[in-house]
Amino acid sequence: MTTHHRQLVLAAAVAAAVLCGCSSPPDDPAPPDRPAASGTGPWPTPSDAAPAEPLPSASVRPPRGGIPVPGDVDQDDAGAVARGALTALHTYDTTRDTSRHQAALRTADAGWCTRTYAAQLRKAAPRSAPGATWTTWADHQAVVRPRLTPADEAGKPADTDRLAYRQWIVTLIPRGADDWKGAEEDLLVAATLTRTSPAAPWRLDALAVQ
Repeated sequence: MTTHHRQLVLAAAVAAAVLCGCSSPPDDPAPPDRPAASGTGPWPTPSDAAPAEPLPSASVRPPRGGIPVPGDVDQDDAGAVARGALTALHTYDTTRDTSRHQAALRTADAGWCTRTYAAQLRKAAPRSAPGATWTTWADHQAVVRPRLTPADEAGKPADTDRLAYRQWIVTLIPRGADDWKGAEEDLLVAATLTRTSPAAPWRLDALAVQ
């Protein structure tokens, strides 16, 4: 994989300020090669457990093919909720989106997150151009969809009735017009999920990326 193809933009959708509590990185940082599953995080600290209400967004259009919504999965299953939320967060349509921030807005608006994390996603607007990788995708009118592979191993914190941790390898798969296939790119993502009570639905509350 070339350096150009390994460039990976989390942009506003998963800006470092949102994921790790630090300043925003360059728009097109180069990730390492295939990330190794560690099972040990780093696990982000949860903020709250109150779920955000789904909200319509007049400024964000759904991608071609749509995204999952919480009602599509068993919301008592933390893994299923994490998979659905990360699928929505990493689905981009370059014919409708101007950056990855639109996916963050769609994820927040669909109701996948706690109130605090939804607010963070909505506020994490891009500070720069979307970058070379996005430009390549847009040149080919690509839709980018993720493939999620569970990556939990020994050492993952044990779930409680209100707090759960899941780790995934998220592989971005760009497909464009005229059967164009872009280079696949990988992220190792640690998700923290919370809920207000053992009977309440799980919601995404924080992310960290290795």
